[in-house]
Amino acid sequence: MRPGSQQQNGTARHKLAALVVAMSAQLACYGQTTNVSVTPAADAFVRSLAPDNNYGAAGALSVSGSGAVNGSGPQNGLFDSLIRFPMSNVVAAVTGAFGTNGWVVTGAALSLSEVAAPSNPIFNRGVGAFEIRWIASDTWVEGTGKPTTPTTDGVAYQDLASVLNPALDESLGSFTNSGLDGTVSFTLPLAVGLVSNVVAGADLNLYLTAASASAGFTFNSRNFSSINSWPVLTITAAAKPRVRISSIQGLGTSQVALRFNTASNWSYVVQGLDGLPAGSTAGWSNLFLVPAKPFDDQGLFVDGVTNRQRFYRLVVSP
Repeated sequence: MRPGSQQQNGTARHKLAALVVAMSAQLACYGQTTNVSVTPAADAFVRSLAPDNNYGAAGALSVSGSGAVNGSGPQNGLFDSLIRFPMSNVVAAVTGAFGTNGWVVTGAALSLSEVAAPSNPIFNRGVGAFEIRWIASDTWVEGTGKPTTPTTDGVAYQDLASVLNPALDESLGSFTNSGLDGTVSFTLPLAVGLVSNVVAGADLNLYLTAASASAGFTFNSRNFSSINSWPVLTITAAAKPRVRISSIQGLGTSQVALRFNTASNWSYVVQGLDGLPAGSTAGWSNLFLVPAKPFDDQGLFVDGVTNRQRFYRLVVSP
């Protein structure tokens, strides 16, 4: 059988005595990526000194620790912020580029327009660490409150206990603001919940909270007058790499060699299963790992042959 001749159905087979070798293949070309940026569908800050007030229509968001003060010296309490990003347009754009189920998420970055010295005295100032979390809750309401006219029709500080879920929420790390006017960007790790939201096209919710007392980070919200200064979440997606089988070859009567191309920055795992009952997906064991490399390469796996059927598949991940 010509190597790679079964790629259309994702499986290559080679029969050697009582040995059956099967190798699954992904069909999309590798090396292609696309970036899709979205602005929030909702955002709001909450404040500990006004625990029942909503500020969902404010032109800014804020994260503040206990040691940050405003421009005149008073401390205005702890500030946290919530941001919701819609993912449906991301899925549509990436699927348009790579096809249904033809892509994976490879990166995420949050860009915010920092205001170092906000003119409104409600906001604290200072440089310090803050945490970004992916949160499972999608039930919080943005509301219509402003710093000058707060309301009670949306999320408030007193609601955080019901919005946050330590068992489900995932930390995306600690970051530090610049203390200067301008755009600051934060690369986010690909937490399970974040990636799941993107792939499903579901709304993605982020929670920002102080990780140090000195943090006094204020940045423009989706209600700011210029859309160019709104928060932006950029998702990077890549086409699943094509697995090209260069050969499946018997080495005498005791070994079989599987060779395949590898694409840069992807890892490959050869898995094996002795026998393949109809409809079975369990029982696969890892036999061989090719870790991600910054260059294209060749993968080679040599397995011992016994009087049995063994199936192989190749699992590819970024």
